[in-house]
Amino acid sequence: MKNTLSLAIAALVGATPALAQSQGATPVEEVVVTGALERRTETGSRLGLTNRETPAIIDVLTQEDLQLQGLDSAVDALNAAPGVLAGTNPGVIGLGSMRGFTRGTNFQFDGVRTSTPGSEFRNWDSWSFERIEVLKGPGSVVSGDGALVGTVNFVPRRPVLGERDMDVLASFGSFDTARLAAGANLPMSDSAAARLDVVGSRTKGWIDDTDSTTLAANASILLRPTEALSLTFAIDRFEDDFDTAYYGTPLIPRSLARDPSGAASGPNDLVLDGAMRDVNFEVTDGDVMSDSTWYRSRIDLTLSGRWTFRNDLSYFDGFRSWVGADTYTFNAATNLIARSTSRITHDQQVLFDRAHFGYDGFLKGRRNRFTVGLETMVTDFATLRRFGSASSVDPFDPVRGLFPAPDTPANFGTRQQVRADIDNVALFVEDAHNLTDDLLLVGGIRIDDIELARSIEDVTSGAVTRYGNTYEPTNWRVGVVYDVAPETQLFAQYSSAVVPVSGFLFISAANATFDLTTGETYEVGVKSSAIGGRLELTASAYRIQQDDILTRDPINPNVTLQGGSQSSMGVEASVTAVLTEQLRLDVGIAVLEAEFDELIEAGGANRSGNVPTNTPERLADLTLTWAPRNAPLTVFGAIRHNGEFYTTNSNLYRVSAVTMLDAGITWRADFAEITLRGRNLTDELYAEFGFTDNVMIGQPRNVEVSLRRSF
Repeated sequence: MKNTLSLAIAALVGATPALAQSQGATPVEEVVVTGALERRTETGSRLGLTNRETPAIIDVLTQEDLQLQGLDSAVDALNAAPGVLAGTNPGVIGLGSMRGFTRGTNFQFDGVRTSTPGSEFRNWDSWSFERIEVLKGPGSVVSGDGALVGTVNFVPRRPVLGERDMDVLASFGSFDTARLAAGANLPMSDSAAARLDVVGSRTKGWIDDTDSTTLAANASILLRPTEALSLTFAIDRFEDDFDTAYYGTPLIPRSLARDPSGAASGPNDLVLDGAMRDVNFEVTDGDVMSDSTWYRSRIDLTLSGRWTFRNDLSYFDGFRSWVGADTYTFNAATNLIARSTSRITHDQQVLFDRAHFGYDGFLKGRRNRFTVGLETMVTDFATLRRFGSASSVDPFDPVRGLFPAPDTPANFGTRQQVRADIDNVALFVEDAHNLTDDLLLVGGIRIDDIELARSIEDVTSGAVTRYGNTYEPTNWRVGVVYDVAPETQLFAQYSSAVVPVSGFLFISAANATFDLTTGETYEVGVKSSAIGGRLELTASAYRIQQDDILTRDPINPNVTLQGGSQSSMGVEASVTAVLTEQLRLDVGIAVLEAEFDELIEAGGANRSGNVPTNTPERLADLTLTWAPRNAPLTVFGAIRHNGEFYTTNSNLYRVSAVTMLDAGITWRADFAEITLRGRNLTDELYAEFGFTDNVMIGQPRNVEVSLRRSF
């Protein structure tokens, strides 16, 4: 992979000598005004609404924002959005919770979704993306089932006609971390342009022996043969490889701990031991990897002055593998860490097509925007699943051993081959109608037909279990946006949504028989800008209710049934203020209350009133950027606060609140921008999220030096 990365970037740089049209880095003499409310996003609606016109909160992180704040990965970007908790987790996106829910968030790639939210998405390098859009609130009309709480859309960099530019970046930092990236936009003619972006990284990790590498390459072509027709073709390739991944750190008794901390705690005086901060319990030959390729095309056609047509066609081909000891629990009888092993592979293909017509005109003398479309998605999924155990190890000096071999019943009590096929067809309609010049009514409905067929082969016995179901959910929403003033809008919305009781690709035979859970959201808010766009504010108050979650029969807890519920209510606010031409302040805050309204777990334990797992009820961040006048410098600082949360529904295992400080300084030299950045400068010991008595420790203090040049 390293050789491939070097050759790809060398070819990109060597093939574009004509890009060097200016010498050195582009000077930045003042802090820019963002104008975020005027941006059009594809995540909240297919009507072409601006952020200001959308009756929901949409946080948009542009490539400039990502670079300025040093948000190198998808997880970093998600954590920068108010009300979102994300963390590092090998092989998945690592979203902990949003608005009080750990499930109910959809992920899209350039507006294209997949059948199980997040399963195909990794902790991608942020270099690949033009922007990352985070829709707060239900997005089910746009992105289908599973979007009760929100939608995250990763929008890759796209070609631009008539522009020639190139951007390169190299960085090196703590944990022997290195990152190399390059991107170029190349005009081919007046009506054609191409873009290529390549980024790779490697690190030894902040946990012992957790080396990993990543590689991403994005290539696209834009053709505009006529003013009415635009064609885009793209190939996006992502790879990652973890030699021995980090799966967490178990809590141990305080009496045994060498450096007990208050970062996390559990019953029987369990604590997170600082002496285990960099200990890896994975077997020495463990491996986590993935490779995926997205093939995409987009057709935009203007049919008349009022009507347009768009078609998005996408094919995803991905393979993912997890091999290792990935679950750790302290055993009080032996004072050792008990481990379990697993070998899991995902072989997945998704064919997706969405065609929709749009209208922007007038109805009864008032502006009316309308879209109607059809979406089809076919998913083929195969997974190998092996589950066993490994030897127990010492908490401080583990003899990690090797992964059990060969693949026999003696080593793996569970051995399965699983297939899942999903056919999904959806019809959607949206409309935005100006009831008056100041009052916009927005509504939409989506009707799905989902056919699931799944089979499980027990490799040991040869028995095969086949099952499936057909689901026909309807999602809808209605909202209003009222212009109090040209730059101040009040909004309100009501939305309904559905979420499977568990992901379709992994759903059990018993759970497949249940209906989809139902949810609804009420939200009111304000969006405003002032002082010529130098001040932007968004704020909202919401309530989300999800019903029909799985619970237990109170009379017979051995019986699983639908009837549980959970809810959250809260407020969020974001402020961007350009205080002077050199000073910018960004503040985000989220305060919420989340609980299970009704939930009985196995054994009859009543969790009603408890907080769901990995759900902090207080989140805040403050970012200050200063570019002193007449000095080639930009100084950046950020304070981020995550409130306490629990790792089980019982609320017996607690992760403490943490406040972290990041800072950096950029020098705009003649030849490049040079940035020195530090993260977690106070070296806080903290957990990003957890699973019962096992928590994922976040990065300790680290520094990075990067060089970036634009041509």
